[in-house]
Amino acid sequence: MNALLQVKQLDKHFGGLHVLKNFNMELHKGEIVGILGPNGAGKTTLFNLLTGFIPADSGEVLLHGQPIRQLKANAIVGLGMARTFQLCRPFVGLSVLENVLVGSLGPRVRTHDLGERAMHLLAQVGLADKAQQASELLSYGDLRRLEIARALATEPELLLLDEPFAGLGSSEIEALSVLIRQLHSEQHLTILLIEHKLREFMQLVSRVVAIDFGEIIAEGSPADIVKDPRVIEAYIGKQNPLNLDDHA
Repeated sequence: MNALLQVKQLDKHFGGLHVLKNFNMELHKGEIVGILGPNGAGKTTLFNLLTGFIPADSGEVLLHGQPIRQLKANAIVGLGMARTFQLCRPFVGLSVLENVLVGSLGPRVRTHDLGERAMHLLAQVGLADKAQQASELLSYGDLRRLEIARALATEPELLLLDEPFAGLGSSEIEALSVLIRQLHSEQHLTILLIEHKLREFMQLVSRVVAIDFGEIIAEGSPADIVKDPRVIEAYIGKQNPLNLDDHA
């Protein structure tokens, strides 16, 4: 089976700091894959490299077999890969609806009725009743939903979610988990996910790529990863089973 996304020997330095080291990964259509690692492991740097926000030093990234490492972020979005950010970044001064409409201006969107489509996306994420509200007035949980709606507006095949549960309460996390599952099953989205809420993370993903100091240290099912001694060592520094509740 051909991979939707292929990452080959991707490498990145920031000065003397080697943040990502010959990183290799494949992602197949229809998967939900999680990137796991402690703070500073290189997870968000990986997302920034994949989506064209920062340049890699070397290596190769292929989307549908097409090289994209040298492309700008807007061109990569046009090929079907979108992302959310660890820190929510609404377009301040624009309404919730207008924020989603901005995402609808890309080359993959074929419909001319952008307003109706944007409202449909807001309804899908539970924000239709706040369409005319100023985006900067949204609660943090609603900002997370707006980030997802704005990414969906670009018509992605591959959606990268950077810590979507950060700052949310348990009820908000549960509702957002349901939404992510719906997007995966109903829209056939392939999803790559970073998250520190381990219990919820492991319930969402089908495969985990664990990294530390910019290198893959383990890869496999959630059940295998939580017992892997290399992952346990990276997180808590001792050979005990990884307690998901401790990192909730």
